[in-house]
Amino acid sequence: MMFERSQELFERAQNSLAGGVGAQVRSFSLPTPIYFERGEGSKMYDVDGNEYIDYLLAYGPLILGHCPGPVVEAVRAQLDAATLFGAPHETAVQLAEKLVEIVPCYDLVRFNNSGSEAVQAIQRLARGFSGKPKIVKFEGHYHGWYDNIYISHLPEALSMIGLENAPWPVLGTAGQPESVLQDIIVLGWNDLEIVEKTLKAHGHEIAAIITEPIMSNCGVIPPNDGYLEGLRRLTQEYDVLLIFDEVITGFRPALGGAQEYYGVTPDLAIFAKALGGGFPIISWGGRRDIMDFIAQRKVVHAGTFNANPLCAAAALATVTELAKDNGAVYERMTSLTTTLMAGIAQSAASHGIPVRLQGIGPFFGLSFRDPEVAITNFREAHGESPDYPQFRLALLERGVHIFPTEKGLWYLSAAHTEQDIAQTLESVDDALKILRR
Repeated sequence: MMFERSQELFERAQNSLAGGVGAQVRSFSLPTPIYFERGEGSKMYDVDGNEYIDYLLAYGPLILGHCPGPVVEAVRAQLDAATLFGAPHETAVQLAEKLVEIVPCYDLVRFNNSGSEAVQAIQRLARGFSGKPKIVKFEGHYHGWYDNIYISHLPEALSMIGLENAPWPVLGTAGQPESVLQDIIVLGWNDLEIVEKTLKAHGHEIAAIITEPIMSNCGVIPPNDGYLEGLRRLTQEYDVLLIFDEVITGFRPALGGAQEYYGVTPDLAIFAKALGGGFPIISWGGRRDIMDFIAQRKVVHAGTFNANPLCAAAALATVTELAKDNGAVYERMTSLTTTLMAGIAQSAASHGIPVRLQGIGPFFGLSFRDPEVAITNFREAHGESPDYPQFRLALLERGVHIFPTEKGLWYLSAAHTEQDIAQTLESVDDALKILRR
């Protein structure tokens, strides 16, 4: 059996580790969660000795690939000096200065250790600055798993969420109190009319609109032409803050994230997964007058491990590598992604299998849907194909590692090569042949 050792570890883990895995999404892997022991460049190696070209990249953070030399060296040097201070240190200052240079909306920044944690901080800041209680979010957008924002993420049925022009907020898990719904307004995405209607009626009690600038948790759904610009105009008109959740898009479509790519500057933003090159560090920040509420201790922000020296060193090394030669690595990563997407599309067409590919820069979404039918929001993207699990398993058996569910993404890194792409396309063609049969 190809995954025998992984299966044994999974069975053993369930006796001590709830569900046998450390996060829910890992449990969706079939035929079993795969246990890995090392990674190098674009490759991962599991406990059964299988090698994979990795397009999951730990759900996005490994933008330089596994164990990139500059990051490993920076962390190793920091390990020799100190692992944690609980006090200020120069590396954090250097990192903050670098990010203020790179990210259009950043005048001042702070650091956390996870995207979910940063979303909590930025919501509190928005409410503290504005003096207003409510936050607007969009259906299908994921802003972390905490009670007050894990709402209307991926409801099981469209019948649960009401009309498209008057959606209902839906709790995401057992254990959430219904009281969290009183401070959240949920809208459909890519529809400026419903945003304007909501701001006209409720702008006096809305602190902020939070959005993924590219909808990255239902495939890769770009904003309609003028949509982000419209959000910017409307939020300014109605005195509401605009927050970009760039946990995924930060450092992905461009060095300065989706806000650089689209030329739309929010008031506040979160940059997360790719920042640490595999280490847990998140930046968030924005306009100076807003961030001064943090600086002046009007809004509390705390955390023992915030900007810890190991993660700050990793992040500084990662950002420095990405910024080299005016961000030349982005052209190469995007070129490889374009080649891969075109090859998959060609293979799918040759086998008569509908496959939809949507991507921006070095990441894209793949789903078994009619490529001619537009998908612009969660409702249009709702549902999964029974072909996806079989397709993923066929790829695993051929040495290609991708997201465990059809709502996931394919990420490319600076470590991927032309040979990786060619080998992947051969594996994809073989997997599609299986589906055709």
